[in-house]
Amino acid sequence: MHILFLTWKDTRHPRAGGAERVVLEYARRLVQDGHTVSWLGSGFQNALPYEEIEGIHVYRKYHIYTIYFLAWIWYRRFTRENPVDIIIDEAGGVPLLSPLYVKNVPIFFLIHHIWEKESHDEFGWPIWWIAKKVIFFIFSLYKNFPTITVSDSTKKELEARFHFTNVSVVENATQISPIEAIDWNAKKKEIVFYGRLTRIKRVDHAIRVFSIFHTQFPEYSMNIIGNPQDMAYMTELQELVQTLWLQENVHFLGYCPDLVPYLTRAEALLVTSMKEGYGLVVLEGNAYGLPAFAYDVEGLRDSIRDGKNGILAPEGDVDALWEKLIEYVWNPERLMHLSESSLTFIKDFWGWDTRYQEFKNIIFKK
Repeated sequence: MHILFLTWKDTRHPRAGGAERVVLEYARRLVQDGHTVSWLGSGFQNALPYEEIEGIHVYRKYHIYTIYFLAWIWYRRFTRENPVDIIIDEAGGVPLLSPLYVKNVPIFFLIHHIWEKESHDEFGWPIWWIAKKVIFFIFSLYKNFPTITVSDSTKKELEARFHFTNVSVVENATQISPIEAIDWNAKKKEIVFYGRLTRIKRVDHAIRVFSIFHTQFPEYSMNIIGNPQDMAYMTELQELVQTLWLQENVHFLGYCPDLVPYLTRAEALLVTSMKEGYGLVVLEGNAYGLPAFAYDVEGLRDSIRDGKNGILAPEGDVDALWEKLIEYVWNPERLMHLSESSLTFIKDFWGWDTRYQEFKNIIFKK
């Protein structure tokens, strides 16, 4: 069968994140099962218009902000010579509106989280108000299509707010093989944050949490790993570090292709997002025995089992989050127990092969 993924980014886009990694895990396994898989995403600077990645035919067209309006043109041209059997319309942010132009081909809606909060933080009023109305219209297009999401939080939101009628949950996994054991001798006095440096990730909260934590534990430092995708926000973060007199203790490392040294030697992972589709970063940290300290928000309350592979604090409460962090660092035995529990959790957690079987059973209606 020929399966087409419609997305706003592919896995090599500079702004690619967890959602794109999920698509790649499913797409590559479909290829391994003998299917033809195509993937449409937006172009970017120096991008190849066509590229084959692990047997997946990746097409790049239009800009990340115009692909929503123009994908239908590419689709019509593409399918004249390449008949498609199944459409997977993915929404890492906003989907590509396939119900408006795809006819007589089954559509499956794959959604990680609802983008509304991010639009509020990026654009403000009144653009956010307009975006909210547009998002409601867009999601209403999909409410009667078979839908796959990654968490119970997103499923409940889709059903309650947008009246979706056919939603299945297939949780995320991680492609990282867990370490055999934690090397406690390699640990350093470090806290780590990693992910896209965008407002929805609330990196400023992580810095403020660390600032208060640092008054109690001045020997600690924090590494912030990830691409800055909003330069104005990046400037704000750098200014915040200076205002808090943390220049010697907070390090912006940018994109790091090898995360292993930072994740294995850190003692805790801070996750301060407004919301997540699921929170792959949590599972990846757990693979190195790194517990996550996070807010109790959509997605993170799904990937974190409180007290088992991380700790949850009330949403947006900086004081509560640093208190949780200090509570464990003050008690090394308790932190060690949580770290060991995090590693055990991910070793017992089903991997992508199992998730793929669940995904495949839905799209092939087994």
